[in-house]
Amino acid sequence: MNGRNGVNLKADQILLVDDLTIDYDSDPAFARNRFETELHGALQRDEFLLHYQPKASCKSGRIIGVEALIRWQHPGRGLVAPGEFIPLLEQSELIVPVGEWVLRTACKQTRAWHEAGLGQIGVAVNLSGRQLEMENLFTVVKAALDDSGLEPGYLELELTESYLVQNPEKAIATLSRLKAIGVSVSVDDFGTGYSSLAYLKRFPLDVLKVDRSFIQDIVADSNDAAITRAVIAMAHSLKLDVVAEGVETEAQLGLLIANNCDAIQGYYFSRPVGADTLAQMLREDRRLVSKLLDDGSNMRTLLLVDDEEDIIRLLELVLSGNGYRVLSATSAEQGLTLLGEYRVDVVISDQNMPGMRGVEFLRRVKEIHPDSVRMMLSGFTDLQAVTDAINEGAIYKFLSKPWKDELLCSNIEEAFRRKEMAFENRRLSEELHAANTELVRVNDELRRHLHEKSQQVMRDEAALCAAQEVLQLLPWPYVGIDSDGMVAVASADAEALFANEAPLLGTMAAECLPDELMAWIESEGADVLALEIAGSRYRVSRRAMGANSQSSGTLLTLEAEGPRA
Repeated sequence: MNGRNGVNLKADQILLVDDLTIDYDSDPAFARNRFETELHGALQRDEFLLHYQPKASCKSGRIIGVEALIRWQHPGRGLVAPGEFIPLLEQSELIVPVGEWVLRTACKQTRAWHEAGLGQIGVAVNLSGRQLEMENLFTVVKAALDDSGLEPGYLELELTESYLVQNPEKAIATLSRLKAIGVSVSVDDFGTGYSSLAYLKRFPLDVLKVDRSFIQDIVADSNDAAITRAVIAMAHSLKLDVVAEGVETEAQLGLLIANNCDAIQGYYFSRPVGADTLAQMLREDRRLVSKLLDDGSNMRTLLLVDDEEDIIRLLELVLSGNGYRVLSATSAEQGLTLLGEYRVDVVISDQNMPGMRGVEFLRRVKEIHPDSVRMMLSGFTDLQAVTDAINEGAIYKFLSKPWKDELLCSNIEEAFRRKEMAFENRRLSEELHAANTELVRVNDELRRHLHEKSQQVMRDEAALCAAQEVLQLLPWPYVGIDSDGMVAVASADAEALFANEAPLLGTMAAECLPDELMAWIESEGADVLALEIAGSRYRVSRRAMGANSQSSGTLLTLEAEGPRA
């Protein structure tokens, strides 16, 4: 960029202060202090903005939500990387007002996408430890939802493991209140902190996000693959959804899909983008495109791995016409690459191959694609190694070379049926889990509704008792008759005037009121009647109920005019 004197300067090395150009390298302390000072005014100067990184479903490939990420558009340095200013925000009290701005802005933007008909996606907003410690966090979140009009079910609050365990009792209380109104809670960067099963059980969580550090080497490192698979299985057993962060390659995606991860986010699908770009992605129904996704075709896919190309061609000839999609590789490494690009149901491998032997290859396949059915087809093998692999589940069945075509095809067909049965069992289990989750939600909603109704009934009864007591003290007789002709309310003076041995309340009006009065009530004449009762004259007024309430019936008011002359 050009300085004020036309000198070319790097944007990350200069800072303009009035008419002085400060070199960061020559005075880093001054530059840092100035940077912190400018950060304090960035919110007032409207220099912050939000980018949104989409989350894509591992089943449909569609965008199911976004994560809101703050950016700082510095007037002199341009777009400042989050790593440069977020730690400064967290070290100061600035994180609280800035965090509230992020929350409100994200809720308003998500509501705007909904109103524009771009899909009912949710938004995830990160909370800092300072925000979680705030006494009014619930009020702040509720206000952001109310002001934006966003339904609470579309807001997800993300917290890191370390924040959760700093003050667990307070965090549980606050998050439980938020969850009660429908807000979701996720734990971010799982696996980098305490990773305690105890807090996963205690905290009211909905989503677990696997940290990118595990995803980065998930294909090359069997330990990372095993950890990720265990985390997904554990989360699902606790009824938590799993989102994998930092997915950058199709091979990573393939492994996650094979291990039933629910959603991914990362550069493979999309970098964080501005609100307008995200709106365009939603408008175009941009999806995660991969051969690994279940496209509904349910095409049976078989992978053949053998270093002898003649064997591969012969197997392809034998299997042609069976309706399979047949993939082939001449090495274990090629086979692993294909497993990262396709949904493979059955894997058949030779044993004696250069580089990686068949048993080790199938063990690796089990680690990264545990749902596949793995078979070995070989004429020469280490019997003990194969036996061990079969016993530990790495190999489903061993077939010998040379083979009989009919027997080979029969075994492959059986392997596909085994895979399909396992898939159907998992699908039914997921449907049952979803149904149970919905049932729990409905029951919770019903209990809440019944509790609210019970509280309302108690309040109404208390108000009615108070009203009855007040009405009893009014200095003139009155009688309220409901639409069925029963006395619903009556003052003490009315009780003394009309009641005999039984109280008026709950008695049919025709049984306790004079016939002349009843005839007038049932007529359509004047609303005022002069009537003599017990030797005294009364002016009786009637009024139909329901004009200002949901009540119905007739209210009689009696005004004494004196004794009979």
